[in-house]
Amino acid sequence: MNPLCVIVPVYNEASAQLTVWLDALSAQLTEQDQLILVDGDSTDHTLELLRSWALAQKRHEQKEHEPNNSAPLLKVVVSQKGRALQMNAGAQQARSLENQEIIGADPILWFLHSDSGFTSSHFDYLRRLPTGCQWGRFDVSLSGSQWQFRIIETLINWRSRLTQVMTGDQGIFVRQSVFQNMQGYAEIPLMEDIEFSKRMRTQFKADCDGPVLITSSRRWEKHGILKTVFLMWKLRFQYWRGVSPDQLVKEYYGS
Repeated sequence: MNPLCVIVPVYNEASAQLTVWLDALSAQLTEQDQLILVDGDSTDHTLELLRSWALAQKRHEQKEHEPNNSAPLLKVVVSQKGRALQMNAGAQQARSLENQEIIGADPILWFLHSDSGFTSSHFDYLRRLPTGCQWGRFDVSLSGSQWQFRIIETLINWRSRLTQVMTGDQGIFVRQSVFQNMQGYAEIPLMEDIEFSKRMRTQFKADCDGPVLITSSRRWEKHGILKTVFLMWKLRFQYWRGVSPDQLVKEYYGS
């Protein structure tokens, strides 16, 4: 069974919904696992919320005093803003291989967005991932009910399966030793998942056969479906042409 290290980058996400999501996430983890929450120097109360939630978790564990208590290792980390910076910071905090209680275990780092809808099936799948599998992602289903989202999610899944290029909302996972050898994510403000995938696919074939992961459609709903699809493809094309991620991130968040 593979031990898991779930790394969640967050920024300005203070809400009761986040704590409910964290409660559900921690309930899926065991004492062999790790949960690392990385705040990107939020300007709201996200960091305070994370620390309060983590403290409540630890107090609950101490109160239970159960001999078979299966509480995961929990850390709250602060880094500079930016998903690549935050995910790398989380990976650096992951328990080292030398300290693993399971001899020879190579933990799986799972980079998960805080608006992803997971089930126990995702954790079971990762724990049983064959030793020869080094990285991968999940098919996604957009949370919106409009029929257009069914087409978009199908195209996203087909494209990434064929090209072996993944996006962060697909729940990228990778073995810790491989992530270290590949020197993690490139510390760029956008397209870090694309850049990482392109390096990884030259070394290993990605696993794309796990259960479907629900991801939020809020950006499409907020900015318009066609406008958002056009923007995503425009940014990808510009990145392919060599436009700097520093320029692309301005277009992405300025839309």
